[in-house]
Amino acid sequence: MSSKKIIITGGGTGGHVFPALAIAEELRSQGWIVQYVGSSHGMESKLVPEANFPFFTVKTGAVKNQSVLKVLHTLWQLLLGFIWSIRYLLNEKPNAVIGVGGYVSFPVCLAAFILRIPLFLQEQNSSVGIANRFLGKLAKTIFLGFPQATEYFNPKKCINSGNPLRAVFYQNSLPPYQPTSQFILVLGGSQGSKAINEAIIRFLPTLFSKYPNAKVFHQTGQRDFDSVKKAIGSQYHPNYQYEPFIKDIAELYSKASLVIGRSGALTVSELIQVGRPAIFVPYPRKGQNDQITNAYLIASHGAAQVVEQGDQFAERLEKTTLEIFEPKVLERMAQSYAPLRFGNALKTIAESITAQSR
Repeated sequence: MSSKKIIITGGGTGGHVFPALAIAEELRSQGWIVQYVGSSHGMESKLVPEANFPFFTVKTGAVKNQSVLKVLHTLWQLLLGFIWSIRYLLNEKPNAVIGVGGYVSFPVCLAAFILRIPLFLQEQNSSVGIANRFLGKLAKTIFLGFPQATEYFNPKKCINSGNPLRAVFYQNSLPPYQPTSQFILVLGGSQGSKAINEAIIRFLPTLFSKYPNAKVFHQTGQRDFDSVKKAIGSQYHPNYQYEPFIKDIAELYSKASLVIGRSGALTVSELIQVGRPAIFVPYPRKGQNDQITNAYLIASHGAAQVVEQGDQFAERLEKTTLEIFEPKVLERMAQSYAPLRFGNALKTIAESITAQSR
């Protein structure tokens, strides 16, 4: 068994942290010593210790769309974080470093490059943020969730691995897709979505009127769980369930005939792997919007519909749902995922890092 050590860095949101943890689990199973460097306030600060990986924090911050004073403060934080990262890496002497995105990955990845430690990146999205665009120039190899991201990097450095998912998604244990199950899974991302929550509650009566046997499982997000509970009130239907967060998402994917939710890279990659048709509601972010790009990429292959937020959002979401919630339509959408599917991203990434590490 290998006794090599790797530092994984990055985070902020579940879209960065969950792929990082999947990589960490795979490498640990192969005998690697794995440590994680993230921020004190991102999701990694909770999820990484829960997964029993040593966790360290580094100072960093965003500079995009910030005031001058905020930028100056962030630059100072980055300098402190970079100095800390140099000391940390010199002390730990890792065989490799992999960044999974987010500004918190910047100081550690930069320090790794300067210290000539093999640097790898894992880019989840089809469009690429500022931090990874720069770090891509320094990295030895970049693992892409979507081949469209190649345009942001040197193609010779890129491996189209697909996004790393938990091992259960590669075990072929999910039952065959059943378009007739009339099971809708609603996901608003790890934080939930007020707009999606309100729209779903609004058209539940219409849905159950047209499809009395339909079932809906709704992840509300912790923040909006109580408001959803209050809004449901007397509209409660025995075929409607809602929870603040879904831990075993693979089990619910296995039942779903349609998924409605955000189009973060992790959700999109899971749907590609399990082949469940979707209606994507991209998070409305100004400027570069990864979720918009991800959603329309899948839609261009016929596997999803896109309903953006805005005027009459609830009405448009209801109309689209009722239009495609037919077995023949859903079956055709599910089959459209085939050309988007890669092999086992975890094995591809782990094998490449092992072969290229010092």
